[in-house]
Amino acid sequence: MKQNLELKYFCNDFNKIRSVLKEIGAKKEIIKNQKDYFFNLPIDKTRVFPRLKLRVQDKELIYYERPNFVKGKNTLAKIEVYKVKDAELLPFLIKVFGVRAIVEKKREIWRKDNTVFYIDKVKNVGNIFEVEMQKNSAMTQKDKELFESYKKKLLPHLGAMIKGSNIDLVLENYNK
Repeated sequence: MKQNLELKYFCNDFNKIRSVLKEIGAKKEIIKNQKDYFFNLPIDKTRVFPRLKLRVQDKELIYYERPNFVKGKNTLAKIEVYKVKDAELLPFLIKVFGVRAIVEKKREIWRKDNTVFYIDKVKNVGNIFEVEMQKNSAMTQKDKELFESYKKKLLPHLGAMIKGSNIDLVLENYNK
């Protein structure tokens, strides 16, 4: 199981973010279109906001638990990823769980060491910038300090903080 430190914000000007990413030594890896199917999960009060999604393009089934983001606090997520080899998995999951929502986005991925920066244009939602520091073990104090340094450089160029996941934003706009 992986652990991530994350932050997520709306962003009006990706060019300023790209400048900061270059300044800190991040490199652009790829631009791709993604389609994520989020499935209905039974409510389990012992878990914090569990989500299950199938990312079609990357052929990954992703389960994660993460509380909502809180301004001024780093958010820890627990993530499990399963590589999908069976084309029949999507119809099976739809039949068993039902689709809660579909999130479609154009994603620009930047990376520096174990930190990934996402510049997303999410369909029916808008522009979102996200940072994930990824570890296969517990976060150290040094990791937390590095994450804070990235935050300090990026925050002046970001809009409102997003508390939940992209699925929450899609559902919110769908229900309007």
